[in-house]
Amino acid sequence: MVVAVKRNVAGLVIVFVGAATVQLAVSNTYLRYVKPGMRWMLLAAGLILIALAVADVLMDTRKKNPEEEGHDHSGDDGHGHNGLPKAAWLLLIPIFALLVVDPPALGASAAARQSPVASKPIQPKSNSWLADNPQGGPVNLAVRDYAVWAVWEKESMKGRSFSLTGFVTPAKNGNWYVTRMGLTCCVADATAFMVEARGQAAPPRNQWVTVTGEWAEPSKREDGDVAALTIDSVKTVTAPNNPYE
Repeated sequence: MVVAVKRNVAGLVIVFVGAATVQLAVSNTYLRYVKPGMRWMLLAAGLILIALAVADVLMDTRKKNPEEEGHDHSGDDGHGHNGLPKAAWLLLIPIFALLVVDPPALGASAAARQSPVASKPIQPKSNSWLADNPQGGPVNLAVRDYAVWAVWEKESMKGRSFSLTGFVTPAKNGNWYVTRMGLTCCVADATAFMVEARGQAAPPRNQWVTVTGEWAEPSKREDGDVAALTIDSVKTVTAPNNPYE
């Protein structure tokens, strides 16, 4: 009976893990951990875990010997234990936490641990987005694109206005960055793309903003140049469903 109880508890834990995975995928919370294309894989994995756990419990129940019914094989030692330590139930706490806690996406704390210098692109990329925007009109651009091309494609960026959306990462001496995290696969490989904001006071840490301004000469650092934007306007906005680029 003790083995059966332990097996049922193990099945229950797996069911909760599967349910937590399904909940993450259905509620779009998964976007705080992985890229959008992995949604269906998470959903399938969660459903498979639930199905396997339920099937295992049902098979174990059918294998029980009917003659054992009515006999006590609980292994009770007189201390109210049935062979399963009460502490084992604490394993369910992190599983419940996944179901009820709304974890935040990576923010300023994670970005501050990385360098604001954007790496040189491996292959040249056509700046076709400039051709689609007439001279003088602000170009809506991803922070990661601006962070790279404002440094490595200066001639095509000079004199142009841009609009960027990201969260605020404070820096030293009152400076601040408009920041977005970029994912290759998941948050474990997240890279911070930061643009130095000039001409406006820093909004609160981690506040999402849309800034509009003109290209500025990149800042010089020992490890490279940092993209900069002379800000004309700052508008606070709500965080997007997918906070990563």
